Amino acid sequence: MRLCAPILLPIAALFYALLCNAIFADEAYQTDSHHALLGFPQAHTTFFHRPSAASKASLLYTLSEKLVLGAVNPKDGAVIWRQRLADSAQNHTTSGLLKAGEGRDTLISAVNGKVQAWDATDGRLVWEWDGGDETKVVDVTPSAEGGEYILILSEEEGSSFVVRNLAADTGEVFWESGDWSGDTPYAVVSSQDRIFTVSLHSALLKGLKIKVTELIPSNGKPIGQSISLNSDSDVTSKASILHIGANSGQPFLIWTDKALKTLKVNNIGTKHITTLNVPSSNGESAEKIVVHAPRSPTAHPHFLVQYQLANSHWAEVFHVGTHTKKVYDLPRLGGKGAFSTSSQGSAVYFTRHTAFENILASSNGSSVLSQWDVRPQSHGGMVDSQDISHAASEVISRGGSTYAVRSALTLPSGDWELIRNGDPYWVRPEGLTGAVAAAFVEIPKKENLADELAAESHRDVFTAYVHRVKRHARDLQHLPSWAQALPARVVGSFLGDKAGSQDQSLRRDGFGFHKIVVVATEHGRLAALDAGTQGRVIWNIQAVNLEAGEKWQVLSIEAEQNTALVRGKQGEFLRVQCDTGNIVQYQPGGLIKSLKTSVPILDASGEQLLIPVNDDGSIGDIPNADFEIGTTIVTNAEDNIVRGWALWKGPKPTLAWQFTPAPGETVKSVTARPSHDPVASIGKALGDRNVLYKYLNPNVLLITALETEASTATFYILDSASGAVIHSATHAGVDTNLPIASTVSEDWFAYSLFSESSSLSQDVSEIGQQKSKGYQLVLSELYESPYPNERGSLETSSNYSSISPTFTDEDGKYDTPHVLSQTFLIPGPISSISVTSTLQGITTRSLLCVLPDAKALISISRAFLDPRRPVGRDATAAEIEEGLFRYSPMLDFEPKWVLNHKRELMSISEIVTSPSLLESTSLVFAFGDVDLFLTRVSPIGAFDLLGKGFSKLQLVLTVVALAVGTTVVAPFVRKKQIDGTWKAQT
Repeated sequence: MRLCAPILLPIAALFYALLCNAIFADEAYQTDSHHALLGFPQAHTTFFHRPSAASKASLLYTLSEKLVLGAVNPKDGAVIWRQRLADSAQNHTTSGLLKAGEGRDTLISAVNGKVQAWDATDGRLVWEWDGGDETKVVDVTPSAEGGEYILILSEEEGSSFVVRNLAADTGEVFWESGDWSGDTPYAVVSSQDRIFTVSLHSALLKGLKIKVTELIPSNGKPIGQSISLNSDSDVTSKASILHIGANSGQPFLIWTDKALKTLKVNNIGTKHITTLNVPSSNGESAEKIVVHAPRSPTAHPHFLVQYQLANSHWAEVFHVGTHTKKVYDLPRLGGKGAFSTSSQGSAVYFTRHTAFENILASSNGSSVLSQWDVRPQSHGGMVDSQDISHAASEVISRGGSTYAVRSALTLPSGDWELIRNGDPYWVRPEGLTGAVAAAFVEIPKKENLADELAAESHRDVFTAYVHRVKRHARDLQHLPSWAQALPARVVGSFLGDKAGSQDQSLRRDGFGFHKIVVVATEHGRLAALDAGTQGRVIWNIQAVNLEAGEKWQVLSIEAEQNTALVRGKQGEFLRVQCDTGNIVQYQPGGLIKSLKTSVPILDASGEQLLIPVNDDGSIGDIPNADFEIGTTIVTNAEDNIVRGWALWKGPKPTLAWQFTPAPGETVKSVTARPSHDPVASIGKALGDRNVLYKYLNPNVLLITALETEASTATFYILDSASGAVIHSATHAGVDTNLPIASTVSEDWFAYSLFSESSSLSQDVSEIGQQKSKGYQLVLSELYESPYPNERGSLETSSNYSSISPTFTDEDGKYDTPHVLSQTFLIPGPISSISVTSTLQGITTRSLLCVLPDAKALISISRAFLDPRRPVGRDATAAEIEEGLFRYSPMLDFEPKWVLNHKRELMSISEIVTSPSLLESTSLVFAFGDVDLFLTRVSPIGAFDLLGKGFSKLQLVLTVVALAVGTTVVAPFVRKKQIDGTWKAQT
């Protein structure tokens, strides 16, 4: 007898409530890892600062190259707060500015035409000033006296610039002062009760003259005539100016000539210029000059000039007064070092950073105050050698000759490391920002038992026996370590000890959770993360060398045996060892000028070949090889045509088909089924014991085409073997500027967009039509027939070919599958969609969606998106048994679906998945322009894995208690049975 609906309803509700749990509650923040990154720190926007006047400790602040503003705890490197000031998709033309007033609790940032004040403690936005798209903020500086107001220098539309005076607490504009001379604004300077603007004026012949104008602090009006400095013979661009800043004694300006032969120093507000000759070392001239000066307005006007050669560096220290004079030299040392400046009161300190030591010196004398040896492993521990790009330091005098120095070093790899008195405290892998591709790779097996047994089977008996004895003797070397770790493993297994989770060794585990994630970044670097130890960085190398401003475009990373193959867009590819990062094969790009990309294809023998694809979508020359029948490459060229090339019809590729979208449409994306997409069942079992047969085609492609003028989006389903369009769906009123994401798997596909369409459902109580406008998530399923237990044209066909699709008898058109679709209104945009991946495909798949507005990654079970959910009525008993429930057009994202929990995932854009050895669990890695996130997902619960709440000790004690009880009770039971037997006989 079937169960009735009232009994099944609570069971179904409980079942779907369980589906909401992505992982066990006690595994939150344990089985996942999050690299909350900031990006490459910039030298001019990185410093230590006390978040408030009452605070005794400083925080480390930076505005990175990704324009992420953040505060880092110097004790452990944890991000306290962060804000992204501009998205990567926005057109920002500046590297940004970040300033902090002396003793103030706010930070002032400027990007493009927007100036914002942030609470230094918690990152809360205090106020904002926006000059509009036509405004470009050139400089921003707090006032020298207490930082009570903020000076903003901005370049306006046309050939003018404006200085504005804003209240530091509210952002209220006190006054504005414009300049319409056509000069290029450079900086605004505040010193005590004086304000200066510095601009660049084109000379008559060549070069640029530096013009200094003093303003009245109360209203911004100019005082007298501007001072024009004779700098046209030296200054050719803004890069010629090395330093400009305010100081309590005297604000000063430093520039150099194009040949880096002289330095010139000007006390701002005067015409006096001091010329300093740049010294040479052993006849070698400096290749780069950097000036380091204190930021504090209360510090002495002292500065350090660093001279950098290819393989060495040295420095000089100067004092600014009526005449600038040199005080002492810092000797030449090998390598590329870095200097940083710190001040305490009026005292100024310079810290020298090299690959082997840190040196602290005062600006008043040449004696070394302190010196510490630096541990070699403190510089990143990467495969390639590294220097120091720049540094920021904080020096605290503890009285006498004792000093505490904290230095934040930025390495060329992007690693950001804090050194305290020579000892490394933490390293942040900021070079992992800008991730463009990633893949899961299996950990290489150190000893392959199958290979050893195969080798023994091909030898004679005596040789095989000797080989086996040697192998067993070799295995004995692991016995002491195994026996030593055995007690801890046993105790940890019974008591739930977490000691095993601290194991940093790179080896496979029994569940398949321990894998390597290889990540490629736009900076030309490759890194490997350990999925089994909270995303620990295993290695990080510079894979390709890029020009300044160039970004590495990576097509894919593919896992091979013990290696990973990385393919670049320019035709370059390299193979790296997964566990060490050593490059075993490398081919540079650009060898074929017309090359657009390359595609890896397996020939009939199983060997992988790289097939070149040209800019026009054609296939280049390919090596002589035999390909299996049906091997087809699909290309998407710039002419908006998708082409299919058959590799098996002859020695050269043959154009098998081409797809051209409707007039006015542009192909946005071409999506294929995942490489690992197993199908566990060819049909869907219904509640009445019938079967709907799935339309399973491994050659399915999902093409997204947009029509901007008509605001439409069309989704085409193609057979990549024949080029036949088997389904299409068009949406009107689509905002093509908002994210449109799509995916295809098994017998279904899904996509998300912002659209205005007719009502999604018509309830019995509703009258008329409604218009639903918002973000939508659409899921469609493909079946061979709309009727259960029927297979459409395949039922009567003795043969089937993907290359020659089936035609119907009636109209001669392609035989298309039956499509069921359903649309859901969702609360926000989805920028990327992927699908969970399990080993056998038995577990119900879940959609993995990136929510950019919520900064989250969610997992939506396919059961919630089933297009067969009944519309306008309650589910029947058979439908409830099948797992269906009433359709609702609104799909709210429940908090339990959020995989990142309370964490914020900044600028995540892509998702890759990999199956584990447990059928219930899929590994998920999300990456993008800033953050990296690694986790596990169990769409219907970890049914094949015991949770941490399971007590093995209690189980053993229960068994022991039962055994003891059975032993004790057995004699009494036996006696009772005997007595009963005697009584029965009598």
